[in-house]
Amino acid sequence: MTDRPLVLGIVGATGRLGRAVTSECGRRRVPIGMTASRAGWVEDTPPTVLVDASAPEALCDTVARCRRTGAALVYCVSNVPTEESHRLAALSAEIPVVVADNLSLGHWLQTRMIRMVAGLTASMPRSPRMSVHERHPVTKRDRPSASARSLMRAWMESAPPGSVGETTSQRSGQPVSDHVVTFDLPGMSLSIEHSVSDLSAAASCLLDVIEHVRRLPPGLHPIHEVYALLYARAEVRHGDRAAAGDPGQG
Repeated sequence: MTDRPLVLGIVGATGRLGRAVTSECGRRRVPIGMTASRAGWVEDTPPTVLVDASAPEALCDTVARCRRTGAALVYCVSNVPTEESHRLAALSAEIPVVVADNLSLGHWLQTRMIRMVAGLTASMPRSPRMSVHERHPVTKRDRPSASARSLMRAWMESAPPGSVGETTSQRSGQPVSDHVVTFDLPGMSLSIEHSVSDLSAAASCLLDVIEHVRRLPPGLHPIHEVYALLYARAEVRHGDRAAAGDPGQG
């Protein structure tokens, strides 16, 4: 597989993220050999990596295409039903499957900072009260977002037992999203904010790591694991894997 030239396939090519990935491929001259939208599938060249940015209903077709072409899969769909997540798990026995609840490097860094705060405050007399506030435009269906849920998981898995956390959601404003993590201590607060104003940022992060993605071994690989391997240059701990969430919770 890896000796083949890089060719991308995009499921959900006419959606917001799909259009951003298409545009970034054009800018970097990465060939797109396959696209899929509500109008159907169009294939010119079998892809080596397939990016699914569509909806859970398309997963059956996506899995079939990956099996036929041998393409690695980057799955960027939220709120995958449990029965559909089993398809991802089964596929990962054959090819690398990268699960991405958020493609942004900023989200990965925010998650790592949450775990750092949990470690640094573990011996304090009182654990901080942690909250996540997420804002998306009114077109966002799931509430709270998959990204907000993964931020909360990072805290609850890293903080001392009995630590408190809560999530609030807002549906208003401009694309794309804001996620603000706040730690409250007596008389003070610390906030870590991550804002995305354009999905081209997510598309750019994806194209930065796509060559590495197709060289991964078969298995389920959270996008946080990919970033840690490439940028942290450290052994991937269970924490990084858990921060991306179970594919069925995307």
